[in-house]
Amino acid sequence: MDSSTKVFLFRYYHAGTWWTLDIPATDKADAEARLKKLPLARYDGELAVQIPAKVPSFVVRTFVWFRNLTRRSG
Repeated sequence: MDSSTKVFLFRYYHAGTWWTLDIPATDKADAEARLKKLPLARYDGELAVQIPAKVPSFVVRTFVWFRNLTRRSG
């Protein structure tokens, strides 16, 4: 995300609970336009981990190497 991008928050009700959704966009109109495209979305996978940007790159590479190694052997 560049400095002109903001995160806009949306919520929806599903299965008896309120859920939130954050959409990065340049303004509210852009966020609402992106929200309308969600029915066209495709499943890409499951988020395994979020690593803060301040973590040194060798830590990230080591984590990914280890995760890939354990997935191959299992």
